[in-house]
Amino acid sequence: MSAQTLWGKVILYLREHNDRILHVMCGDIRDVEFEGDEFVISSKEDYVISMLLDKTNYDELKKALEVFNVFKFRVQKTQKKASNDENIAILNKFFDNITQIID
Repeated sequence: MSAQTLWGKVILYLREHNDRILHVMCGDIRDVEFEGDEFVISSKEDYVISMLLDKTNYDELKKALEVFNVFKFRVQKTQKKASNDENIAILNKFFDNITQIID
C-alpha cells in the first residue's frame, strides 16, 4: 500500500472514530512517505507538528496507524526541496509569468 493510500485510510479512521480535530488537521497534510518500514509525516507548519506531537494526539495517531499495521512513524518538519516547476510557479507570481529556464 502506498503512503498516500495509507494516509487516506488513517484520515477516514479518525473521522469514523470521532476524532474531529485530528481528522481535520491530518486531512490538510499531503507530505507522507515510507522510509524503509517507518512512516514519515511531514509538515512545514510548526503548529501542526506541535499538535501532532501533543501526547493525546500522538497516542490517537499511533492507534490509528497500528490498525493498518504501521508500528514505526515519525512527525517532522518538511525537508523536501521545491521542484523546478514549483520554483518557476513561485517566480511567475512575482515576474508576470515571464520566468523561463534556459539551457
